[in-house]
Amino acid sequence: MREEKRIYDSMWDNFEQVIKAGTYQTDKLIDSPSDNRRGITTLSYLRGSTPLTENISNFLNDLKSLEPEQYYPAISELHVTVLTIITCYENFHISDSEGQDYAEVFKEAVQSVSPFELKFKGVTASPSCILLQGIMQGESLNELRNSLRTGLKKSKLQFGKDARYNIATAHSTVVRFKQPLHNANQLFELLKKYREYNFGTHTVGSVRLVTNDWYLKENNTKLLAEVKLDL
Repeated sequence: MREEKRIYDSMWDNFEQVIKAGTYQTDKLIDSPSDNRRGITTLSYLRGSTPLTENISNFLNDLKSLEPEQYYPAISELHVTVLTIITCYENFHISDSEGQDYAEVFKEAVQSVSPFELKFKGVTASPSCILLQGIMQGESLNELRNSLRTGLKKSKLQFGKDARYNIATAHSTVVRFKQPLHNANQLFELLKKYREYNFGTHTVGSVRLVTNDWYLKENNTKLLAEVKLDL
């Protein structure tokens, strides 16, 4: 059993207990204009990967019929995090020259990577959000992450603890809880129907380096560099 499946299954088991106990968590900062947490992330957007995004849209519509007051990112914002270089924190700022330095390290690390696929099958959840289960179809994502770590370690640039340790999943967060659930049990039953659903495949054909807020909202995301992966 792959490590990612063990993680997803453990999250699901924990979520079931959370739902039964009513101890899920809501995020009060999602709509706060005073939230100034920012960081740096390497990611791949799911946009354009049809029928994957169509299947995700249908799933989200089912969820919205039960829980319309939760936070649903725009389809164009859905992504897989390749590596969180700096986890968001208050008053984070980098200069244009520092942004260029990060971009150079990023481009050097990514330039030799070929396109690769991620399969999205099933859903899982944490106490505060719902996730699509991304399944790696080889070692390309891990190799890309390791290449980025190596480049960052060789540089004198700041990077956070999340960039130092192995990441075993390729999930995509599609819902965040920001209000009390109307019917937690119905939500759980709906998620069970999608537990093993095959949403489709995403081809990672380009990777972006961005500065971002906690939620990767488009209006708070600034592109530092993008590399299109060569065949």
